[in-house]
Amino acid sequence: MNDTKNILLAWASSAPTILAAIDGVTWISVVSAIVLPILFFAIGKTVDVLLQIYFRNRKEK
Repeated sequence: MNDTKNILLAWASSAPTILAAIDGVTWISVVSAIVLPILFFAIGKTVDVLLQIYFRNRKEK
C-alpha cells in the first residue's frame, strides 16, 4: 500500500510537468516528465529491496 501511495504522490506532484510535456510534444519533455520519474522510482525500489535482503542476511549470520 505504501508503494502505491508513494507513486501516486509522485505523479500528483509532477502533474503540471506531465501536462506541459503532452502540450509541448517534444521527446525531451516527454522523457523528462514521464520516463525519468518511472525509471527513478524503479531504481529506488530496487535499491530498497536489495538493502532489505542484505540487512536480513547480515542479521541472520
